[in-house]
Amino acid sequence: MYTLDFIISTVGMLLSVAFFTLMERKIMGLMHYRVGPNKVVEWGVSQPIADALKLLTKEYQKFTMSRLMMYYLGPLISLLLALLYWGFYEYSYSYITGSMKIMVIFSIMSLSAYGFLLTSWGSNSKYALLGGYRTVAQIISYEVCLMFLVLIMFYITKSYSVENIALSQSGVWFMLYSLPLFITWVMMCMAESSRTPFDHAESESELVSGYNVEYGGGFFVLAFVSEYGMIIFLSFITSMLFLGMNNMMLKTFLICIVYVWVRCAFPRVRYDKLMMMCWKKLLPYSLAMVALSSCYLL
Repeated sequence: MYTLDFIISTVGMLLSVAFFTLMERKIMGLMHYRVGPNKVVEWGVSQPIADALKLLTKEYQKFTMSRLMMYYLGPLISLLLALLYWGFYEYSYSYITGSMKIMVIFSIMSLSAYGFLLTSWGSNSKYALLGGYRTVAQIISYEVCLMFLVLIMFYITKSYSVENIALSQSGVWFMLYSLPLFITWVMMCMAESSRTPFDHAESESELVSGYNVEYGGGFFVLAFVSEYGMIIFLSFITSMLFLGMNNMMLKTFLICIVYVWVRCAFPRVRYDKLMMMCWKKLLPYSLAMVALSSCYLL
């Protein structure tokens, strides 16, 4: 049954990523006053499938100067980690069990840096290596702040279970009486997933395509799916931690729309300012909130 559970979560995640990209392109077209994809079938509904088939049928290039083992392992590890996140969700046979599931998820999330590092290092490209260095430093930095914010949730609800945290919001959402905390969390999630305005992993205007500049075809699909799978998962966790248990899919969808809106509306933050914001502003703020939460318990 664990195998069946993993297959269901995998297929669901892949379909979610496919139609998230379609939604993103439609919304970006709307915000830019242009028509989005509308040629493939009716209203462009099959555009993600057509794009996936096009990429998967492309010729695989062999780079003689690449470190081939790392080159191939990087995207595979990133995709595997993106699939493992969904093991915490309550299926009939969930393969991540126990009340400390959120800690297991953050442990898996901390390993995502290795996928970026292997991908960039294995490419043996200066652009890819710079993108990988930036991403690893960014992920490690913002993970610390994310963990402190999760600790605040543990203090407030006196529970380590995500489901209990969500159920405790049946009356009032945490977002309504901790709006600064919610905004900080969303910012950190965007930085953790290397999403605009914190997309220094790719940074097209500086690093061509960043850590995945040497990838094409099927391996580019793996890197792409892992990135968007991370976005959907963080949106799902955000809805559970701050918006309660009811209508969870709708709330996750709305948070995904916020990701797209931010991409359209905000320019990229300079890398040094991004890191200074983490260590000089967000980390002290997170520590102060943890201290206040512990005082609330006393």
